[in-house]
Amino acid sequence: MIRPPSLRAAAITAAMAVSAAGPAMVHAQDSRAPCGTAPIAAESVRALAPVLRTLASGRWTPIHRQSAGDGITFRRQKHGGSAFDTRRRQLVLFGSDTHADGNGSDVPWINSPLIFDLTTLRWHRAYPDDAVDSYAVTAEGIPVAGPRGDHPWAMHTFAALAYDPVADAVVVASFPDHLRPGRFTDALAGVWPAIRRHPTWLFHPATATWQPLPGAGVSFFAYAITWVADLCRVVGLRRDGIYARTPGGWRRLGEGGSLKWGANMVYDTAARRLVALGRRQGRAVVAIIDPASGQVMHTRPVHEAPWLGGQYVAMAYHPGLARTVALFDRPLAPGLKRRERRRHRAETWTYDARTDAWSRASVAPLPFGLGMNYNLAHVPGTDILLLVADPPGGALTVWALRLTPAEMP
Repeated sequence: MIRPPSLRAAAITAAMAVSAAGPAMVHAQDSRAPCGTAPIAAESVRALAPVLRTLASGRWTPIHRQSAGDGITFRRQKHGGSAFDTRRRQLVLFGSDTHADGNGSDVPWINSPLIFDLTTLRWHRAYPDDAVDSYAVTAEGIPVAGPRGDHPWAMHTFAALAYDPVADAVVVASFPDHLRPGRFTDALAGVWPAIRRHPTWLFHPATATWQPLPGAGVSFFAYAITWVADLCRVVGLRRDGIYARTPGGWRRLGEGGSLKWGANMVYDTAARRLVALGRRQGRAVVAIIDPASGQVMHTRPVHEAPWLGGQYVAMAYHPGLARTVALFDRPLAPGLKRRERRRHRAETWTYDARTDAWSRASVAPLPFGLGMNYNLAHVPGTDILLLVADPPGGALTVWALRLTPAEMP
């Protein structure tokens, strides 16, 4: 199997603030060098596309709309997730809406990472999506795809992706259970019985290669994983608890708040706590969790924001504000179903875990509802948030928001 690229210890001096010519800044909290990795340098921020370096604050701005003339085009996979590659300044999407047979259907199986570069503002694929007839199982019992059998199968992920800056890899901790024969398709009925192990996968952006980790994987599908810089490891949330990725594999830490299917989670570096949004006992709640022990420190209903728990919420942590950002869909009239996205507006809300306070940012709502979306990310070293969304009836769009203290109440 493909091995990870060698890691080099980086000795880079403390990050400097970007010149006043542009709005992006290197913040103290995300310029730290966790676990021996390099801090965010001013040069990295200056390498961003000019539209990002001069982005006005306080409004969602489209920075790329997909068109027929693009090098690649694709439909946003609402059951997929994303992670931000800090080393290359790129957003990595992975995950597939595997609800059809994948053989020429209008819902193809996507098993290639889709990558948006913030320098060129262009999308590219790591490799062409693999044909269904290449899906196989290795002698070790691992499901693989591609001409060389070195790619994972297409799969739902939700928020089960995280970038690990030490390994310089995107961690994918999900299983392709939607391809199980008899669920949505029987296309893999001939090979599925040979599966003995679903691994956790690492995608290495430097080489566009994959690595299945040894040992039994744990699926965080319909839940979330996130990088915890203060512990130098990836931590995951499932309904049955909090897990930590260790050299020996996944280890369960604590109960995790018993959140139901569809929860999302980020790490708050200021509070040094995990912030999770999900449903519990029929109510939409926020849970504050100690990432070292897995102990739930605090859980309470979210009653300030227009979130009833039915929406799968886009979340990202903004270190410059020391707050979690969440996008909530507000219906234009009572009783509207959340699928009627034309009649919703996505509002930008923030949560301060240190004071347990929600507030709505002074930002105009997006003119549509997001529905299920796990494609919100913060750009390290800046005040910028990225969102990949598909307006109803419109083209897939990458939006950017520069969110500063001026937009906070």
